[in-house]
Amino acid sequence: MVAASIELCRSEILDYMRHIRPRIASTTYHRKLWQIQAWFKHLAAKEKNPVNITRADVEDYLSGLHCSQQFRQAMCAVVREFYEFLKIRHPLLCPLENPAAGIEFKPDKSRRLPNVPSQAAVDEIFARLYEKDDDLHIRDRLMAELAYGSGLRRAELARLDIEDIDLETNTAQVMGKGNKPRVVPLTEKTAITVREYLARRRASRGPLLVSWMGRRLTPQGVWHIYKYRIGLRPHLFRHACATHLLKNGCGIRVIQELLGHERIDTTYIYTAVTKENLRKVILENHPRAVKK
Repeated sequence: MVAASIELCRSEILDYMRHIRPRIASTTYHRKLWQIQAWFKHLAAKEKNPVNITRADVEDYLSGLHCSQQFRQAMCAVVREFYEFLKIRHPLLCPLENPAAGIEFKPDKSRRLPNVPSQAAVDEIFARLYEKDDDLHIRDRLMAELAYGSGLRRAELARLDIEDIDLETNTAQVMGKGNKPRVVPLTEKTAITVREYLARRRASRGPLLVSWMGRRLTPQGVWHIYKYRIGLRPHLFRHACATHLLKNGCGIRVIQELLGHERIDTTYIYTAVTKENLRKVILENHPRAVKK
């Protein structure tokens, strides 16, 4: 009975994912798919029937996760959303009460600051990327310039088309989270690299970033190239872009617009990073702080 219920829920998972797919970004889609699959793997391991799940079962699962509180909240939200969907589509498989509803989390005051690479570390990466001039290295160089110069996410990079690039104004039309478009400026080095890359490819339309086979890179493919060929994850380039701009006097509202943050408090995390850096510099260099 337990195995049959879980197997039936697998088809409902696919329906749920098809239902939410048009409204969320690709990376969010894959995260939610992984999270709901992890939840049902847990139920199968515990031999629990999805129909008889209680709030205590969800709380027990969440407390056993070795992750941040932010991730636990996201996991709880996905489970809650799935059971809301299930109640409408397949009520016989759904508990009478949503088992993830009403679960409260203590305020997390220990918000972790992003681990931002230094200017020197970024410069070292670019120096290495400019050592070779074959097609793939020029592509890698362009990806680094776009992530660091314009603060693009990996999904945004994967969706870029050649037609989105305007080399007359040095701007790019980007489709951000929630399919919200924005226009971002391109640095002079990015524009030069775009011209060089497109000249090598002899292309004027279609996907901007392609594999060695000429196919559009997926977000996962983009991540793999950053991690293993460039040497730094794309989101760390994005963090570096915001932090280094802020250190050089750029306004927080400008950075919010560049990164495509819907809420200003998301961008304010970078002010905390610069304050932490200031504290570190003072403690290491101020004559009243240096231990003799």
